[in-house]
Amino acid sequence: MFISKEKIEEREYQKNIVQSAKDSNTLVVLPTGLGKTMISALVMDHRLSKYEGSKALFLAPTRPLVNQHLKTFSGLFSIPCSAVSGNTAKKDRESIYKDYQVIFATPQTIDHDLKSNAINFKDFSLLVVDEAHHAIGNYSYVEIAKNFLVSSMHPLVLALTASPASDREKLRLICSNLGISNLEIRSEDDPDVSPYIKAKLVEERRLEMPEELSQLVDRLERLISAQIDGLQTAGFFKNTPKTRVNRTSILMLQRSLQKQVAMGRRSFYNFRGIVLASKILKLYHALSLLSTQSVQSFLKFSSSLLEGESKADKDISKSAEFIDIIKKAEELQSRGIEHPKLEEIKKILAQESAEGKRAIIFAQYRDTVDAIVSSLKGLPNVSPVRFIGHSKDGLSQKEQIEIIKDFEAGVYNVLVSTSVSEEGISIKGVDIAIFYETVPSAIRSIQRRGRVGRFNVGRIFILITRQTSDESYYWASKRKEKSMKKIVKSAKIEPIIFRQDGTLRPFYS
Repeated sequence: MFISKEKIEEREYQKNIVQSAKDSNTLVVLPTGLGKTMISALVMDHRLSKYEGSKALFLAPTRPLVNQHLKTFSGLFSIPCSAVSGNTAKKDRESIYKDYQVIFATPQTIDHDLKSNAINFKDFSLLVVDEAHHAIGNYSYVEIAKNFLVSSMHPLVLALTASPASDREKLRLICSNLGISNLEIRSEDDPDVSPYIKAKLVEERRLEMPEELSQLVDRLERLISAQIDGLQTAGFFKNTPKTRVNRTSILMLQRSLQKQVAMGRRSFYNFRGIVLASKILKLYHALSLLSTQSVQSFLKFSSSLLEGESKADKDISKSAEFIDIIKKAEELQSRGIEHPKLEEIKKILAQESAEGKRAIIFAQYRDTVDAIVSSLKGLPNVSPVRFIGHSKDGLSQKEQIEIIKDFEAGVYNVLVSTSVSEEGISIKGVDIAIFYETVPSAIRSIQRRGRVGRFNVGRIFILITRQTSDESYYWASKRKEKSMKKIVKSAKIEPIIFRQDGTLRPFYS
């Protein structure tokens, strides 16, 4: 064994899942905080012991999550572990693949190195796929699993997720793409799991926009409606009732026209449709920011439109109505009128922070994160910190690690984060979570909830602005989550419907 027994907490359901997963490709569906990582460590220990000198690869979708797993496994295993990313020099990555038995990586890095022959799976006896619900479409997990099952002398796939899919076909596709032949599913209601579930108290806070802000939202909605009229006048959606033309249908139109142009159909009609669709989609985004985020976020985005060089940006800049909406929004901001969510967060934190609680606030956009952090500064007992991804103008991996460390140490007590912290990351000491907006994805809602109450009873506040997309997204997420639970239940009852035979047949059918 490579794991010291005293480092393992004995849980019956974990032992049963490990026993089932150690010799067949398995998808493990287990609620957040119930030890999927420990299950993967025990399966890894078995495979590395069974096939002496073999290696294991652990994939996770983000660098912070890769780093977290590396830290956890380094504390469990007696053999050295290492991690690679796109920031690791290719020569160093090749050395790590050669010299280490346990390797952690993002799928994009491994996919790139497979294509350049920098890594070969021949000596790998285990592939762990964390957050396995990503294994659809063109996501790198799919190609990596295919290559692993072909190349490894002793292949075994262990896939992990708390939120598999909101429809049956997606779950089947995940199983097919990963060659899954065995399903191990537990829910919060299972008797062997329920003793380890921490309670989560969920409270929905429904808010009314101030009248003056609501009037600006109405004006922006009328402007979008007029632009849709122009789109139909130009010959698009001619036979579609206007009430059925929405953000989704316009996005689909834009993609269709862009595909036609890429195929060489470079007509004035297609280019005109692309510009009109782009214009409307940008106005929809501006509407979303003003109605569900903050005046500050709306003004920052509007400024980028006015300075933009695209045809759509320039057309929007010529709109006297849009320019006047911006001026009115600036007036509201100068008078201290903001979106009510910012004030609601202050109310929540004023009470919770006074009691020594620590919070994580989820927001969709970086500009909103900035607005929240700015509004919280100076609030008694509140020390907020911004936590965002590593892309343009973001935080480096080192900075992300330091922020989490400081939060857990009590330097900060409010983590204001984009989606980078939603998935998989275990942040100790989070007592409450605030969803600044609703998201239409059941998977993301489940992931957000999973960040709180991992060790103690947690509280969750969901902020919903009345008569906005917050309400429709909230109900969409609820429906999808209900559907997901039905699918998971049916998979427990009839797993043969979803699982594969463990061969490569799905990849070639």
